[in-house]
Amino acid sequence: MRMSETVFPANPVTAPARHNYSGRYALSSLSLSLSLSLPLGRSLALTHTHIHTHTHTHTHSRIAVPGEISRNHPQTPPTRSPDNMASGVTVNEEVIRVFNDMKVRKSSSSDEVKKRKKAVLFCLSDDKKKIIVEEGKQILVGDIGESVDDPYACFVKLLPLNDCRYGLYDATYETNESKKEDLVFVFWAPEGAPLKSKMIYASSKDAIKKKFTGIKHEWQVNGLDDIQDRTTLADKLGGNVVVSLEGRPL
Repeated sequence: MRMSETVFPANPVTAPARHNYSGRYALSSLSLSLSLSLPLGRSLALTHTHIHTHTHTHTHSRIAVPGEISRNHPQTPPTRSPDNMASGVTVNEEVIRVFNDMKVRKSSSSDEVKKRKKAVLFCLSDDKKKIIVEEGKQILVGDIGESVDDPYACFVKLLPLNDCRYGLYDATYETNESKKEDLVFVFWAPEGAPLKSKMIYASSKDAIKKKFTGIKHEWQVNGLDDIQDRTTLADKLGGNVVVSLEGRPL
């Protein structure tokens, strides 16, 4: 009589089990069972063989050295305030008020018109920190025809020969078609001015220009020969179409 034989699979494989430990580690377990005919000790050893996969990554922070620029965090240069440019010079409120009074041409009484400024100069304060209205350096509309014969020639005489200035001049001129008035922003930087003065006035020019919104004409002059010739200003205003400036033919 023959005994029935029980045949066992050579290598049965069980499905791997996954275990999560606080989301930091993933454990994959693979249990292998061999035939019962193998030695018990060897079978047990292989049954508890585990393959661990470490999924947690470690980041190491680096201590920044003073004065060192980080590659991951580049430094951003400081921004400048619009009213405080490269030279650090600011514009006094009176300068803005004078400009607005000259720019707005509203209907006024004859007395108010006479008080309007025809021309004015601006300079740096003694501490070189502000642009201010220069005292006594102005021409009023009411002065024309009384103490001032030619307002343009009088404006030229206001300019110092050995220092820089900013100026506003309300030019009256005629073309073949009409009579016009336009404000001109003048940057006076004569050759005889000290180099330091030229540098600070040049670097501060944008600060005052930003306050003079709507100015159509800007004129930088470096000597008397240029500014005394009124045809140079006429070219700025309209070129060949200008036939007279301040009532004087060109």
